Amino acid sequence: MASIHQSFGFGTPPANRSLQGFPGSPGYQSSQSFYSQTPPGVAPYQHSLISPTDAQSSSTISHLPLARDSIDVAGRTIDKCILSDSSSAKLIDQLKITKEGCPTHSGLSPSDYPQAAQSCRMLLKQCGTMKRVPLPQELVEQFAHVETISSMGLLPQIGRAWLTIDSNIYLWNYRDGSDLAFYDGLSEAILSAGIAKPKPNVFQPQIEYLLVLATTVEIVLLGVTFSGDEIHVIPDPLFALPTDGAFILTIEASDSGRIFLGAKDGCLYEVTYTSDSGWFSRRCKKINHSRSAISFLLPSFINAAFYEDEPIVQIVIDESRRLLYTRSDKGTLVLFDLGENGSSVSRVAYMTLQNIADAAHNIVSTIDKTCFRPLAGISLIESSESPELNLVAFSTSGVRMYFTCLPFNAIIGAPLTSPVQRYSGLTLTHIRLPPGFSVSSTSQKPSNVRASYYCKGTSILSSPHADDTDSIWVASSDMFPFSQTLTEGFSVEQLDGRVCDIVLDGVRNSIVGGLKMEPPAVVVQHSRPPANFVILTSQPVICTYDGSTKL
Repeated sequence: MASIHQSFGFGTPPANRSLQGFPGSPGYQSSQSFYSQTPPGVAPYQHSLISPTDAQSSSTISHLPLARDSIDVAGRTIDKCILSDSSSAKLIDQLKITKEGCPTHSGLSPSDYPQAAQSCRMLLKQCGTMKRVPLPQELVEQFAHVETISSMGLLPQIGRAWLTIDSNIYLWNYRDGSDLAFYDGLSEAILSAGIAKPKPNVFQPQIEYLLVLATTVEIVLLGVTFSGDEIHVIPDPLFALPTDGAFILTIEASDSGRIFLGAKDGCLYEVTYTSDSGWFSRRCKKINHSRSAISFLLPSFINAAFYEDEPIVQIVIDESRRLLYTRSDKGTLVLFDLGENGSSVSRVAYMTLQNIADAAHNIVSTIDKTCFRPLAGISLIESSESPELNLVAFSTSGVRMYFTCLPFNAIIGAPLTSPVQRYSGLTLTHIRLPPGFSVSSTSQKPSNVRASYYCKGTSILSSPHADDTDSIWVASSDMFPFSQTLTEGFSVEQLDGRVCDIVLDGVRNSIVGGLKMEPPAVVVQHSRPPANFVILTSQPVICTYDGSTKL
């Protein structure tokens, strides 16, 4: 840790007790010469009365207290550094959310985004480097025969980007543009794709992942294997089932292998499968978690009167808390509880866009309500970053809205153990305005945000720059790790096309041992690799943003 290196300075022990220099360097003293010195207040040894062996033994015993003192000083110094490293303010304290239960806002003060004569921007650019990776040449040649590009996205679990052309899907390594693979075994246009871990004891061991593809008529599960760094898609589907008229727009899987689908009809579906079938069950089936069983017995015109379709365009799964969130294209947020062991699904609460905008306007009434809608995306706030806050939503104006699933009066108090009490609803607790809203600010504001991503204090937004290109806005609190308020530096970078997807490359490491909360990046920068954010553009080009190098 950097703070430990600063404290020790690689050699600054108490006076008259340190070894001088390193072996072979000027002024170096060996341990023998160090222990042969006479400490202050101790009479010199009488070599004429004590044998050399006895003198050496007596000298070692006499200096043991001094060695122990040095070890104690070193131990206390390390403890002090660990305490300092773990003393960063909690996110809920930085947002000034108190026991009184009043939602707060920030971003209007110049100190929220200090620029210091552009030094913060320059520092952030030094801490974030952009690497552009073009498409594989074989895939570029395919564009000459394109009829329909349905969709494209990123699969960070396997380090691959995907793109669909008509009924074909192409996969390639987004880190270097290598290892192009494709699957052309479908007859209908592919609407969406996702990746999932296989459930145990269902498939052969060589099946490492499941590639989930949704077309207009069916959902297909394909086996994925790896030979070294090369990906292989098994051509014969493991499972295939009809969509029953549901247009699947997004696919997300949990770490345990549960496969969730968001559809155009506003329903959350799940694909379940087993190793064998019974008299009254099928090996693979699709379950609707949004509507009750009785709704399937009613005529369609009655269902239409009670249910208004809001296509689900985003699914986010909180693995640590066993929660699932959906976002519709109209901005409605829905919270689902997956149960204590992550094996069930129950709808807990929802919040419409109108409710969100009204609540946000009540928190900061000086800002026009249109700045809080529509929504551009949602991201998790991991429990290691904040046990009290759960979700952050981005508006198309770049405004961040922080939510909790806890009862508001229990955020600061003792933690509740009952899942029913803990995850009781969605409550807006804080509004964070982007750069440009301060009266004295000279910077531009993000607008028409198309995509967003948040992870561990770093926010990434994309907004139009020109006709066919986007700019990304990166705001990070890593440069102000011990600030008592949320203080961020920001930077703007121009891309080569429209942003289609933003993900964190790979899986974040777990919390550093001995610390209850995730420490700031400055503490762990020497012990873990930097966070890399991968941005897929419509060119399409992969942009890898290294968001946390040595600070």
